[in-house]
Amino acid sequence: MNNETGKPKKAVNKKALKIGSISITTTAVVIAIFIVVNLLVGELPSTATKYDLSARELFTISVETKVVLSRVHEDVHIYLLTQRGNEDPTIREMLERYHALNSRVTWTTVDPVTNPAFLEQYTTETLSDNSLVVESARRSYVVDYYEIFQTEYTEEDYYYYYYYGQIPQGTPYYYGELQLTTAVDYVTRDDLPVLGTLEGHGETALSENYASLIGDENVEIRSLTLLNVDAVPDNVTSILINIPTSDISAAEETMLADYLDRGGSVILVTGAVSWSESAMPNLAALAAKMGMESVDGLVVETDRNRYMSTPFSATPHYLLPALGSTDTEPLSLLSNPNLYVLANAAHGIVSNGTMSVSPLLSSSAGAFVKTDLTNSDFSKSDGDIEGLVYVGAASETDAGGRFVWFSSPGLTDDAANSYVSGGNSAVFLSVIDWMNGNKTNFAILGKLMQVEALTLTEAQSGFWSAVVAIVIPVAVLAVGFVIWFRRRRK
Repeated sequence: MNNETGKPKKAVNKKALKIGSISITTTAVVIAIFIVVNLLVGELPSTATKYDLSARELFTISVETKVVLSRVHEDVHIYLLTQRGNEDPTIREMLERYHALNSRVTWTTVDPVTNPAFLEQYTTETLSDNSLVVESARRSYVVDYYEIFQTEYTEEDYYYYYYYGQIPQGTPYYYGELQLTTAVDYVTRDDLPVLGTLEGHGETALSENYASLIGDENVEIRSLTLLNVDAVPDNVTSILINIPTSDISAAEETMLADYLDRGGSVILVTGAVSWSESAMPNLAALAAKMGMESVDGLVVETDRNRYMSTPFSATPHYLLPALGSTDTEPLSLLSNPNLYVLANAAHGIVSNGTMSVSPLLSSSAGAFVKTDLTNSDFSKSDGDIEGLVYVGAASETDAGGRFVWFSSPGLTDDAANSYVSGGNSAVFLSVIDWMNGNKTNFAILGKLMQVEALTLTEAQSGFWSAVVAIVIPVAVLAVGFVIWFRRRRK
């Protein structure tokens, strides 16, 4: 049939209309599904929707923090001090992830400019922009922005600055998780432990770095003298005797022994140069009551995998001792058991058989203790005692008193600690936490935004030197010769 224009009318393709209707309906359903899924995903916590693609895993929450947050059963509120819209994105992401792990940890932005009286209830100090205030019903904790993002300088940086005026660049570090986890733990604890550092016997004071690390564990450090008291104060939860150069008195030994019998804890750090049982009989008597005695002299290793190599020579008295089982306290607090400890200038420790002693740091069976410290030759001599010895050991009394003896001054030395990328402080802080009832080691949460120092044993150093100096050049020459020979034949 023709229409008024005389042109034939096109037939309606019902099949095409049906297919088109199905296509439109399907598209609408798919779009609706995507909208609903997007809304549902938007309600999920950031830990489930945002992957940490940062080079140093700045936003990856550690096991230690998850343990701390799992123990929070009260409201904790965090105030981010800045203008709204000016929040540091790294800090904001960190706060969102903490809230996602525990809904009782919440945060808001507070502008100290428009609300100047807000900070007065927490601190009298002037805080930087994007600082934090963490608060619970118990107490509060302030974290400055420059404690989260720190720039540290080496001695070489200072040298060039003072003598040549060269402005140092420094190395940036990120301590966001460390600082915030410390703060949350601090404001939710029932009681805060106290570490007493014994004085009066030529002890070495803790460095600023070690004191800061212990403070990050929420352990308060106080100077302690026993010369004018009758007993160790009840509020002291642990005592550190750090590299004494003279002996304690008999009265002090009695007080420390009673303190251990009452459930107190003592850490003794000594070294081959400053220690001998004959020179310090009272300290030796205290150790004997806790099941330990010393093997005086310098521990020297014969196993090349168990001592450190320097660029100039092998140093068999710079021990890389084996760590005791991480299933045994206090090393079970370590999140990374695959670390090195540098125990330089150490004497030996052995069990006297009177009580159970747990090895924390041990030499190899081929090590020996050199008794003549005036001889710089590290070869074994007649009279030197050979065999496995401890350079770190722990024991406990029936009442729960804990005693740990490290026989190397490197355990509390910044330089030795830096050689092994914080391995010494990790072990030392695990002991501090064990003694003070902490169930988590916080100080290893700091994320260094730099290449960490590479620690090589003497055997590893020799192997890689051979690979770089001999194997690789020979391999390159061999490949080149084969290519040349094949081309020549053509």
